[in-house]
Amino acid sequence: MFYKSVLLIFAAGIGLPFVSLAIGERNPAGALAGAMGGVSVSVSDIWSASNNPAGTAWLKGVSAGIFFENRFMMKELMYQQGVVVLAVKPGSFAINLSHFGALGYLEFRSGLSYSRKFGKMFSAGIRLEYLRLGLPDDYGSKNLLSSAIGLQFRPTDRILAGILIANPVPVRTASQPVEYLPTVFCAGVSYRFSENFLAVLEAEKDLIEPMVIRMGAEYQIAGRLFIRAGLATNPWVVTFGFGLKLGKLTIDLASGFHQALGFSPGGSVIFQNTNESGNKRKTGASHRSGL
Repeated sequence: MFYKSVLLIFAAGIGLPFVSLAIGERNPAGALAGAMGGVSVSVSDIWSASNNPAGTAWLKGVSAGIFFENRFMMKELMYQQGVVVLAVKPGSFAINLSHFGALGYLEFRSGLSYSRKFGKMFSAGIRLEYLRLGLPDDYGSKNLLSSAIGLQFRPTDRILAGILIANPVPVRTASQPVEYLPTVFCAGVSYRFSENFLAVLEAEKDLIEPMVIRMGAEYQIAGRLFIRAGLATNPWVVTFGFGLKLGKLTIDLASGFHQALGFSPGGSVIFQNTNESGNKRKTGASHRSGL
């Protein structure tokens, strides 16, 4: 127990982006993003409901998924999320639920998002989220409301760019001293160099912490199998993983590695009853990234 406490304190001290010890911190969901350095705002898949609501506008039909991440192989740092997306003619609606717990700190989120396309190249989305924080006994619990807005731009079948602003409206979390949920700005781009190779890049900045740069790549080595790798800065984290497409079912596995804190394995399972719009291939990352 003492070792785990020291590990958590060290993780918080270095500001590791894979540990949500800062209240309301943004956590990219899905093992696809987890394997590619955490890049998520320029991706269109079911996890866009949490990562960038504009990304769900490119989906069709009904999709559902579950995701987990065991950070540094510690049960106290288990991150779990479930999501359902319903894409209809007026736009796409999504509900996501997530849970994160760490030694007396519990974070539960429930979000509702809506997105729609504007022409063939633009999409926009908004997410409203209820956040319940379970704090140590002396602090009790807190109930907060937050929001996020996102945009995506797809000028060609090879390029998808995205922008996200999380918590654009200040939400106070404490009075003594005064603290707010972090307002986060994030922008990224995905570029498909060929039918088999996808590269992604993303920058994230809040109003206080240094900028975080994320990058990654995916290569299709077989009709249904994909390998991925990436990295993130501040601090440096290396990520890797793979995906397997089995008809309407997609299985993704990923892990991050920090030199001092070790591995953070995770996985996600997605069910999609139809392909996404604008997709010329029936399988692959282009299906999940909207390219």
